[in-house]
Amino acid sequence: MTNASLPDPSKLPFGQAKFVSLAQRGRAGMEFLGSLQSYVGGTVRQRARADFNADPEGAALAQNWSQRNEPWSERIAKAKAVAERSITYRYDRLMQRYVAEEVYTKGIPATEARRKEAEALYAQPVPKSGGSLDLDPTVPIPKYHSETEWHLMPGGWDGYDLYGITMGSGVGPLVFARGGFAAVEAGDDLRQQRIDVAKQFPKKSYGRVYEPGCGGFGTLAAVHQVFPEAELVGSDLSPHLLCQGHMAAERMGVKVSFKQRDARDTKEPSNSFDGVIMYALQHEMPIDVNMDTLKEALRILKPGGDLVMSDPPPFAAVHPLQAVVLDWDTEHRGEPFFTVTREVEWAKVMKDLGFVNVEAYSLGAQGYPYVVRGSKPE
Repeated sequence: MTNASLPDPSKLPFGQAKFVSLAQRGRAGMEFLGSLQSYVGGTVRQRARADFNADPEGAALAQNWSQRNEPWSERIAKAKAVAERSITYRYDRLMQRYVAEEVYTKGIPATEARRKEAEALYAQPVPKSGGSLDLDPTVPIPKYHSETEWHLMPGGWDGYDLYGITMGSGVGPLVFARGGFAAVEAGDDLRQQRIDVAKQFPKKSYGRVYEPGCGGFGTLAAVHQVFPEAELVGSDLSPHLLCQGHMAAERMGVKVSFKQRDARDTKEPSNSFDGVIMYALQHEMPIDVNMDTLKEALRILKPGGDLVMSDPPPFAAVHPLQAVVLDWDTEHRGEPFFTVTREVEWAKVMKDLGFVNVEAYSLGAQGYPYVVRGSKPE
């Protein structure tokens, strides 16, 4: 596998993954992994929870989980000890790790088998929809980002020039879309969840909406569906993800300005956006970076503007077994900041930073998506 330079983004069509069909062997491998993950995250997890609740210590933990006085590290350790007494839970974790590794062990070779088709599509022009792509190689890439193989992706987001195909043709629609991993419940509709989060903006219309750490076009597409007249701006550290997002938006006829920026320094004018959305970003940044990102969001919001954040739920908002599952991702699924960010009460942090009308609540039965929203004072 080579870390080849990305093709000219102006020549990349949206949906190149959609139109590069994996061979039957590669597709079958992805479908097997998706089915296994969904079964483990659903049926097996339910049985593990029943084991946890049947354990006297587990039942006691579940009864007063969020009100206990011990530090979260101690609470998680106690819940983990109970969970690991269940062979069902241990099987669940074994299979989750297997799937997390195999999606790329199988997905990258499946993509390579279609390299010629992908490169032929890369050579086709992209329809012009008025959006823009600003890649800035002078933006410093922090070590926490460049040295992490997110979700066990070899080399991280920019480690393979065809990750767009790997995700769009295989891992995304055939594995992740089945749910059953991390905070995502089996059978959850990831696209609908993004739309549901975008609907949490409290006003009926927004002029300009910014997404730091956009990771592509997925969440901004949901914002466009809810607020079709809004001007959209998205930023990220990854040039690969920004190229993919730009391709998608242009092909779909949606005008989006994509920019390579650090979420702590957007370079946008103060008081210039009506809304800021952060989707699944918090758990991919250290605490200090999160704090600075929230301060930057507050700065670029207009007075009265709204921030909507969605991330996996905090430990206090879920069953103790689910907290153990979330904590597990920190060490075993390329999510180094999962635990530290789930210990924080972000609604309180936002209030302390100056946001008003702050609310925190769950949209899903098991805590995900979890939303924290607030406004900049008038």
